[in-house]
Amino acid sequence: MEGQKKKIWIGSRNIWRNNSQILILTGILVTFFVIMSILLPRTFLSRETMQSMGVQLPEFGIYSIAMMFAMLSGGIDLSIVSIGNLSSIIACQYMISRMAAGTGGSYMMTVIVGIALACGIGIICGLFNGFSVSVIGIPPMLSTLASMAIFDGISTILTKGSPLQGLPEEYSVIGSYTLFHMIPMILIIFIVVALAAYVILNRTTLGIKIYTVGSNEKAAIFSGIQNTYVIMSVYAISGLLSAIAGIILTSRSMSAKMDYGSIYQLQAILAVVLGGVSPKGGAGRVGGVVLAVLSLQILSTGLNILNLASTSYLKNLMWGILLVVVLVMNYFIDKKKSFI
Repeated sequence: MEGQKKKIWIGSRNIWRNNSQILILTGILVTFFVIMSILLPRTFLSRETMQSMGVQLPEFGIYSIAMMFAMLSGGIDLSIVSIGNLSSIIACQYMISRMAAGTGGSYMMTVIVGIALACGIGIICGLFNGFSVSVIGIPPMLSTLASMAIFDGISTILTKGSPLQGLPEEYSVIGSYTLFHMIPMILIIFIVVALAAYVILNRTTLGIKIYTVGSNEKAAIFSGIQNTYVIMSVYAISGLLSAIAGIILTSRSMSAKMDYGSIYQLQAILAVVLGGVSPKGGAGRVGGVVLAVLSLQILSTGLNILNLASTSYLKNLMWGILLVVVLVMNYFIDKKKSFI
């Protein structure tokens, strides 16, 4: 009997050790949802609010997954929003120029080419980051901080600081279409991106290499892993996902500008750290990041309805404080795990 109890206790302890972050996040998510439901029973639980969250969540979530890839490799990508803006600006300029030269009718092919162009620009920007980190050897924070300034500068030159408007109506379908008049298409895009990220990290050799490089770069080299290839791939994926997030954002607003979505950079870092990804690299799950994104979106929506974070400055203050709290919590959780 005592032996059976001991086995149950050890099993429970192992479950907690292996899934502590997911269990904590699930608790946070449920807590936020219950609190907002009690405080705002009619407004928060309304169909309009749920659809609004479904529309706002994808771009934030995809930026967070882009950040996750960089952090899993032991780095960071501070240029995700800048890449999203630059790639969407170039795509929008292409679409506007084609409309100006066209004779009317459908511009669906123009939109498709524009989206492909944006994705290509995102990958190129990501490869630029990967090259500067893995080949030149610039620390990821400094490298992506510099590239952020470069990409923002190019975006400002291209737009002269003004928003681009006059996009084809077909482009708005991405941001406005709903499945069964209820589920936003961009939410489905986010789910597909999250599943693809899960497959890459858990079902491919590249995923294993990303975790290995993030855990111990020198050990990865001795085990025969080409670190340059892995880091270049990580930042290319991050750039591609940033471009997709930029496409979603501009298709919703039907305009493009160099400072769109600037708040998402801090939020993405917060979501990734809250989701259990180690700032040192080598540890973290897609599921944890998705739960963190959902939790933060619920909190953000509730605060907006309560008018407690009505400006971006207040939101930045709140996200900054929350990030510090999460980092401190993770420190003590890791410390406790080391003694178990």
